[in-house]
Amino acid sequence: MLSLEKQILFLISSTEGIEVKRLVEIYEARGVDHQVIRNALLRMKKEGYLCSKERSKYEITAQGLDFITTINQKPILIGKPWDGKWLTVMFEVPESERKKRDSLRSDLLQLGFGALYKSVYVSPWDYVEEVLRFAKQYDLENRLTLLKGSFIPQEQPQFLVKKLWPLDDLNEVYGSKIKWFRSEFSSEIEPLIRAPSDGLALFVRFLELGELLADLTLKDPMLPEELLDKNWLGKACIQEMQQCLRQLANAIPLQSPYRSFVDSFL
Repeated sequence: MLSLEKQILFLISSTEGIEVKRLVEIYEARGVDHQVIRNALLRMKKEGYLCSKERSKYEITAQGLDFITTINQKPILIGKPWDGKWLTVMFEVPESERKKRDSLRSDLLQLGFGALYKSVYVSPWDYVEEVLRFAKQYDLENRLTLLKGSFIPQEQPQFLVKKLWPLDDLNEVYGSKIKWFRSEFSSEIEPLIRAPSDGLALFVRFLELGELLADLTLKDPMLPEELLDKNWLGKACIQEMQQCLRQLANAIPLQSPYRSFVDSFL
């Protein structure tokens, strides 16, 4: 799922339902064409993440809520101790069910798994519940095998993770984003926070930063600190951006129509 779609899903999950015209209004203020939003909504409805019980009004489904909850848990893993065990997911899905297989692979990668071999994925975190939910969603329960344990012979974990995830490239991305955040974004929002408003300008910047953070967390496997180099910038970048998001959310007036979208973040 694209970061824009994930963010729209997050916004809809924070309300009991939202009209298309409200979403269009919000994203046109960010320079996003209304058709892009409408296409994203239709795509997520087709995939089962949204439903539309009323004309031009969308609500999140149980599947959508499961997805957004799972993905939003990734930053919570920062600083969590690792037990040294790996979860391995193995599956064999025939070509006739290729679409299901590709969807499962995509979900595993977004969750943070690394591809050890073709159709063999590993993670240092215990995602058993999430994987089983994916398998049930795609009707692949009988085609998966899950194992948990250590690698033998015991390879240095740091060498293993560099084979599975492009951490050096991701660290460069974090470096560029944190530089932009500190030199440009932070200084631009200070006048907005001080000036009285209906909250739209603040909410637009909240969405801008939130979309960037969503994109970063989708790419980041959120590995334990024990598996990361000392020069890893991900933790500092994510925590600084999260703090800024809370600052922006708090600055949106209580009476603003956009406040309800950020209350769950506070």
